[in-house]
Amino acid sequence: MSHEISVLEILDRSLSIYLENIGIFFVIFLLLNIVNSMLMRAVNVLTPPFAPPYESADKLFNWLINYGAQTITVLCILFLISWLIMNVGNSLIIKFVSDTLEEKKADIKNSLIPTLHLFGRVLTVSFITGTLIAVGLILLIFPGVMMAVIFSLAVPAIVLENLGVFDGLKRSKELTDNMWMKTFFLLFAFFVIFIIVNLLIDVLTLSFHRFYYQIWIKEFFRVVLLSLVEPIYPISLTLFYYLLRRQKSMPVPIEVREEPYETPPPPSEIKFCYYCGQILPDDAIYCPNCGRRIRLSPQ
Repeated sequence: MSHEISVLEILDRSLSIYLENIGIFFVIFLLLNIVNSMLMRAVNVLTPPFAPPYESADKLFNWLINYGAQTITVLCILFLISWLIMNVGNSLIIKFVSDTLEEKKADIKNSLIPTLHLFGRVLTVSFITGTLIAVGLILLIFPGVMMAVIFSLAVPAIVLENLGVFDGLKRSKELTDNMWMKTFFLLFAFFVIFIIVNLLIDVLTLSFHRFYYQIWIKEFFRVVLLSLVEPIYPISLTLFYYLLRRQKSMPVPIEVREEPYETPPPPSEIKFCYYCGQILPDDAIYCPNCGRRIRLSPQ
């Protein structure tokens, strides 16, 4: 690359790739978000109603323990399934975009087989990075942000280079070295985009809380809008991965300083007297010892 690409250029190129294959990307995430929406509906059904008994403190305490255990179990199952589904979608998009950038035959069916082969590693590295980010955010916020930046390209590295879990983490760190600010601004741009989309969903569906069927309309809007926006994230990460990989593989130009060439002085014509052997200075015309002329005077 002749110049260092900016975050806006990355997003612009990602949008171009997205629009060229919007039918594929949108359908994939639409199906994934429909499944997630159904899971959320199931959580609402399976979660016990909040009706604590107030007859005695013991009954209230036991009810709170049972209610908390059931609710946490349902939420954990929902989170686990959603996490699995979204990792499948992101990995598929990463492989598809990679084939597009390398001018191979990009096909979801062909991308699915290698993605499933590496799915265990993807889940493991996703769990490790998610845990590190969560712990860092809880402790001091800044460490969590740094973990998100350093390991943001671990999944693309595993999917596209067929690496192991720790090799993928190491590769992500190598690629993002000296590129932390640009990586942070790219991730921050995704965060802002998703916040704006969710606010837009709330504004567009503000009146859909009154009746049950209108809640389903709100959910429809939410699923469609999220499915339109979410593919930008794996597309941009894949493009960013390729840009950094190309940049890291380019040889670093070595600046060679050219020292000014100085013409060496011409060698002295006479170093000693031919008659008496006296050592002579360079500009001597007569020998200071015997007095004989040893060369012509300069013109």
